[in-house]
Amino acid sequence: MKLMSCDILIVGSGLTGLVAAYSLSLLGFKIVLTDQKKILNNKIIITRDTRTTAITESSKIFLDHIGLWKKLSLFAEPIKNINVIDRSAKNKIEFFNNFKNHNLGYIVKNSNFILTLKNILLKKKNVIFIDSVKLNKINYKINSVEGCFNNLKIDADLIIAADGIKSTVRKILKTPLFQKCYKENALVINFTHTKNHNNCAFEFFYKNGPLAILPMQNINKNFQSSLIWSERPHFLNLLIKSKDEMIKKILDEKIGSTIGSINKIFSKQIFPLSSHINSRFYEKKLLYVGDAAHSVHPIAGQGWNLGLRDIKNLYYLSKDSKNIGLTIGTKQFCITYNENCYYDSFRLYQVTDKLNGIFKQNNFFINISRAIGFKIIQRNKRLKKFITNFAMGF
Repeated sequence: MKLMSCDILIVGSGLTGLVAAYSLSLLGFKIVLTDQKKILNNKIIITRDTRTTAITESSKIFLDHIGLWKKLSLFAEPIKNINVIDRSAKNKIEFFNNFKNHNLGYIVKNSNFILTLKNILLKKKNVIFIDSVKLNKINYKINSVEGCFNNLKIDADLIIAADGIKSTVRKILKTPLFQKCYKENALVINFTHTKNHNNCAFEFFYKNGPLAILPMQNINKNFQSSLIWSERPHFLNLLIKSKDEMIKKILDEKIGSTIGSINKIFSKQIFPLSSHINSRFYEKKLLYVGDAAHSVHPIAGQGWNLGLRDIKNLYYLSKDSKNIGLTIGTKQFCITYNENCYYDSFRLYQVTDKLNGIFKQNNFFINISRAIGFKIIQRNKRLKKFITNFAMGF
């Protein structure tokens, strides 16, 4: 049995775990980052994630503060406008940026994001990657906590659970959660198209779920976007098995002439949709971050940014604790983290769930009410500014 020790043990090396490892490494902590999957092969990083991540302006500012944005910006396509359309083009709200030198958000391919972070972390002497190991047990000692893997034990002051929606850590510790499973799946497609997107994102609301189009960087001088469509699982499972020409025809009908016709589909994936929130974001000497703590319906594109706010809170709490000589992972440290994060997450969990319910309603009175609401928002600059600031994370 191999024994190791560190300041912080991070379980899970997805985007949230990677950013947590990077930000906390800046504070001088010795970090061990583990994953069940094989992520390294002779120092060559393995990733097959073709999805995209929407990064808000607020998240970009924090990433810039910790020195990451300069490298990520090479792969980021800004969102300058967002058009929201309910059922038909008559019910439309156009959102514009209210701040100079800022954007509504940015779209980055996950593969580029992951590769950038891992390449940086591999060069850090205070960060160790360990892949192909499964967490089996957590033991508590007098002044530390121990993660037990196959033939490996890692002793730490603090464990950070960044192991996603199906968190192994949460199952081991039996942390209660509130969960909602939607009768929807999400189809994610990256494709090229005939019209310039002009850095505009679109969100269409249909009775079976929303469809979003997000601008991506051009590929080989061709305009490129990512589409996320929430629909009935049976319908999407049939659609993804169809030939690309059939998929193009159906999508062209759905999105109209907003970005022209679809030229080529590069990738397509389906994911089940659900939301959850833990009853608390901590256990003894352990914190939950990102999807291990909470997940929300993708209707507002805020899920990953909510996880980054966890990391931001953890970063500043750890920095303050270190500056005044306090040990991380104490009971008060964990409680303070929970207090700083929980309300924000619970609010977004409720807002996204209710929004999805409202837009899926399809009776005469609800449709009329939404149409009136859209007209009021479109004409009210103050209300539009409030919603825009929320979308930007301010």
